[in-house]
This record gives sequence, structure tokens and C-alpha cells, in this order.
Amino acid sequence: MNLQAFIFCGKGNHLSPIVDQHFEHRSTPKALLPIGNRPMIEYVIDWCDQANFKEINIVAQVDEIEQIKEGLTTFLELREKQFEALSKVLTQSYHTNHLHKPIVINFISSKCNNTGEKLTKELLPRITNDFVLLPCDFVTDVPPQILYDHFLNMDDNNLAMSVYYNNQIENSDRRHMGKQFFTVYSNNDDLSERSVLLDIYSKENVAKTKYLQIRNHMLWRYPNATVSTKLLNSFIYYCSYDLVKLLRDDKSTDRNDNSSDEESMEIDLTEIKPSYFKRKNKLIKDTINSNKSLAKVFRDLARRSWQHEEKRSTVAIFILPEVTSFYRANNLNSFMEANRFILKIKAQSFSKQGKTAPTASVIGIDSIVGQDCTILEKTNIKMSAIGDGCKIGKRCRIVGSIILSNVTIEDDVTLENVIIGEHAKISIKSKLTNCDVEEHYVVPSRSVLKGEVLSRSEGNSDVEASSNAAESTTDDDETDEETDEYYDDEEFDDDDGLFER
Repeated sequence: MNLQAFIFCGKGNHLSPIVDQHFEHRSTPKALLPIGNRPMIEYVIDWCDQANFKEINIVAQVDEIEQIKEGLTTFLELREKQFEALSKVLTQSYHTNHLHKPIVINFISSKCNNTGEKLTKELLPRITNDFVLLPCDFVTDVPPQILYDHFLNMDDNNLAMSVYYNNQIENSDRRHMGKQFFTVYSNNDDLSERSVLLDIYSKENVAKTKYLQIRNHMLWRYPNATVSTKLLNSFIYYCSYDLVKLLRDDKSTDRNDNSSDEESMEIDLTEIKPSYFKRKNKLIKDTINSNKSLAKVFRDLARRSWQHEEKRSTVAIFILPEVTSFYRANNLNSFMEANRFILKIKAQSFSKQGKTAPTASVIGIDSIVGQDCTILEKTNIKMSAIGDGCKIGKRCRIVGSIILSNVTIEDDVTLENVIIGEHAKISIKSKLTNCDVEEHYVVPSRSVLKGEVLSRSEGNSDVEASSNAAESTTDDDETDEETDEYYDDEEFDDDDGLFER
């Protein structure tokens, strides 16, 4: 695939209190948080390797880029060694056509506060052809070739293709799922005209107005529109190079590009991309405010297709089939489900091979235990991921839980469906059910808690349980949210002046 891939690494505000933004001791960027004891960004890189992109670019804030680069050092070294070992085997056969060198990975530090600015101010000069924007937090069994094929088969007047998926998490009310939306798209059964994204409305705004305000402009142009409350934004955007021309501020450069396209068309048609001479709608440049998240930028691009009198280019929408699995670890609930997805794969692989774990009576085949862990006798671990350097005492029962690195769990502790941050401590004879524990938090002995978010108040070293801690982070103002959740949909204003009167 001759595509440039850009992976955006956020700060993980919606993963609070596992990722805490208020304490200086926080040491793990969101991109390095483990899913099945592997940093989540490694799954994205593996997915990109399957796609065989032209290059992979990891985009993160200045204060985190070096830490992410260092955290991936071992993975990248192993990636090179695997290629060397594979090349030695394949060079002795006739199947060298399957041999590809590892894709070049670039690390890009950013000083912008949101992804819209990152794209327009820092990444556009680097983009030389079609490209794809990705989050750092998804795991899926969808082959990248499927998305690429749909991208190639887009309508001629599509600027980009946005990928959506159905919410596969049933117990969404147990943890904070983030803001939810009404997604409006054209549902075309005719293959000659594919579905396009039209608009997105916040459920909160719809609740305030007590009805969904669908614009007449849109219904006139797309009378077959469909509204869905189950679709989630994957933050995967396949973009044509025309989008660069649209977002670029330098008009003179754009005129030069147009003239060079015309000249090249006269000289050699093979040098021109098909979309350049098949486009039905002329590329009309409108002012696009990019000082916002990419979710809003693509919402504005989608609105262009119907809010103007003259037709504009559209944004295609591709909805992943329900038979596939797709999880984004951008909040606590989906973080837990993404881990369970990986654990199920591990259990199935052991089952198919007829293997059992060497300590099956204590650690189930559906569980993962990191390095340098100490687990004492009569402890039972099922459907859980235990990070590196954990110390687990006697007669503990851990079921369906995610334990990050260097956690201490004392004797006779029961954990069911919990997430525990790094360096936390669960004292003796405690029982936690459906709880989230902040890193470095100490749970007192004999605690019995259910459905709690355990975190410390800022500036106070005393232990304190606060069920509202996650809400205070999730409901922060828009500026704080945009510095983190580049790809987690934000609240869309009901009417921000984009519509023609």
C-alpha cells in the first residue's frame, strides 16, 4: 500500500484513574498501557505491518515522545530480528516475493494541543500522497486489506473514508463510556453510490432540545439518511491527497498544484492518480477551522456535502460488519474488554493445541502473568492479566481483572472485575468488585468495596475513595479533553454557525 500512516498517541483522560493526569509520579503514557501485557500501540504497529504501508509515523506530545520511543525499543529490535530470521529462511527458497523489510517508523513530536492542529500545522508538509490516520489504542481481527480495498473503491468525489463500528460492549453502564452520539449517514443500498457521513449530534444536546434537529438542507439532498445511536467512531480515516489541498492555507501553492496537474495530464497520464481526472465534483476550497479535534474536523467536512448550494466533496463512511471484533481502549470499559479479547485468543490458541498451563490449578490458560511476579500458594487467577513485578499473597482469588505492573496484593484478597493501576497496594483480606484503583493507591485492610473508583485527592497523600474522580476528568472543559482524546468523540455543538441561512 502506497499510504503514509500516522498514529496519534493521546494522554488518556478517559482512562482515569488508571492514567492520572494530576500527579507528578505518573510514568506511563497511554500508548504504553498494556493490553494482554503488551503496550497497546504494538498491536497498532503489527496491524500496520500487515498493511505494508509506505511508512509509519507515531505522533505524540513533546513530553511523551521520547518515553514512547524508549518503551518500544525492545519491540522494534525484535521486529528487526524476526525479519532477519525470516529472510535467511526465504532466501533459500523461491518464495522471496513474500519478504518485505520492516516498515520505516518515524517519531514525530508535537507541540499542538489537538489533532486538528497537528494535522494542518505539523503533518501536512510531511504528506506526499494518500494517507491514513490511526489511534494508538485499538485491537481488531479486521485485516487492513479490507479497509484499503473499500478506500480504493470509494466514489470519485469522496475526500476520505471514515471507519465506524458497532458497540459490542453489553455492560456499558458499569463504567464510564464517554459521550455518546447520534450518527447520521446516507444508507445507500445501490453500489453505484456508496454511503457517506452526514452529521453527528451529541446525545446531551439532543436531550437538552428534546428532539433531534435534522437540517432541511441535508434531507433535501440525502432523503435516505439513517440515524444510529450504536455506531462508534474508530478514529480511522483513510484520506486522499486532495484533502491536503483542501486543508492547506497556501493558496498560491494550491494554484501551482492545479497547474502542474494539468501539465502532467498533457504529458503522461500514468503519473496522475485516477481521482484527479475521474472526480465528478470540482474541489472547492472552503475555510475549515482546524483548531479542534479531528472528529470535529471530519464532521465539518461531512457537513460540506449538503450545507452548500453547490455540491462539495463528501466523506465516505464504512461500517465494520458485526461479525468482526473491534475494540478501542479509550475508556475503562473498552480497556477491560480489549484485554478480555486478547485473553480469549490466548485461551483458544492453547485449547486448539491441546495444551494446558503448567500451573493450571492456580493460573488459568485464559490468564497472562508478567515477568518477575511472585504468586504464593493457593491463589487462583482466572481470565486476568497480571503485569510485571507484581507480588500476590496466599489464598487470593483474582477473576476477570487487569493488574498493572508492580502491584502488591496481600493475603486473602478477592478481586472480581477490577482494574488496578501501577504500584497500588491491596491490603490483607480485602474484597473489591467492579472497582477501579488509581496507581500508587493503598486500599486499607479488610475493605469491602463494590463499584467504586478509588483515587487520591490532588495534593493529599492520604488514602481517599472518590466515586466521582473519573467523572471530574471525563467532564472537563473542551480544552482539556482536546489535549487528550484526539479520537474519542467530543461534544458537538448543536449549531456552531456552519450552516447557510
